[in-house]
Amino acid sequence: GSTPLLQGSVRAFCSADKKFVTPMPTYSTSLNTARQINAATVELPLDSSMGVNLRDLADHADGAGLLYLCNPNNPTGTVHSPQAVEDFVRRVMRENPDTMIHIDEAYINYTKAGAMETAVPLAMEFENVFITRSFSKAHGLAGLRIGYALGQEQTLAKIRNAWGMGDVNMLGAIAALTALEDKEHLAWEAQENGEIRDMVVGTFREMGFEVGDSHTNHIFVNLRRPAREFREACLQHKILVGRDFPPMEKTHCRISLGSREQMETAVEVFRKVLA
Repeated sequence: GSTPLLQGSVRAFCSADKKFVTPMPTYSTSLNTARQINAATVELPLDSSMGVNLRDLADHADGAGLLYLCNPNNPTGTVHSPQAVEDFVRRVMRENPDTMIHIDEAYINYTKAGAMETAVPLAMEFENVFITRSFSKAHGLAGLRIGYALGQEQTLAKIRNAWGMGDVNMLGAIAALTALEDKEHLAWEAQENGEIRDMVVGTFREMGFEVGDSHTNHIFVNLRRPAREFREACLQHKILVGRDFPPMEKTHCRISLGSREQMETAVEVFRKVLA
């Protein structure tokens, strides 16, 4: 839903001499856009806990056009606390005030209580910080392709002017505005997803596989084998597992969470193919 915003921000702030800096693995639309426009790119490894290394990201801000931080991160599901994000932003703004910071909060509605807060106050304080969100996750409007950005007016204008955002159809606009008001659904979705996530994570850990502490509607499992092999085995049982996430596709796999009934069926398949 927020894809045009991610594409537009890279086109607005990156070039051959203004690098795009991102951790990997993470959501890759921005990186792919940077490659398409021949912008300089820097890919940084995650830390030992599968989280984004904020210190490393800040260390590479010099000469960067845009730093990308997905919080919670996709695919690992890890999250950074409000203080950690604030310290990161203030350091970058102090040492490299011309660098832009994009904080992608697509999965914020799935986070566990107290784990994180929105970075919108930082975007209101600093012109070079902006937030994107999507209606494709907890709001359940993936088919309508709706997302939005939060930041200062002049910053969002640069993104809008750099890349054609396209039009939002009336159905999508009404659905998005209605979804924003539906607090009851978001609360239910977060609780239901959390219970399902705990069940699936518990299954993998019971089988002896390492799973990070996820704050999203997916988990990232160290299967100790290529994700492709696991995906193909699951497909034989009519369970579809998603794409690879380089550079960790030889050992790790992201598994998206469906409904409670779907995941009860899926975990039985996981037990069979990993036995």
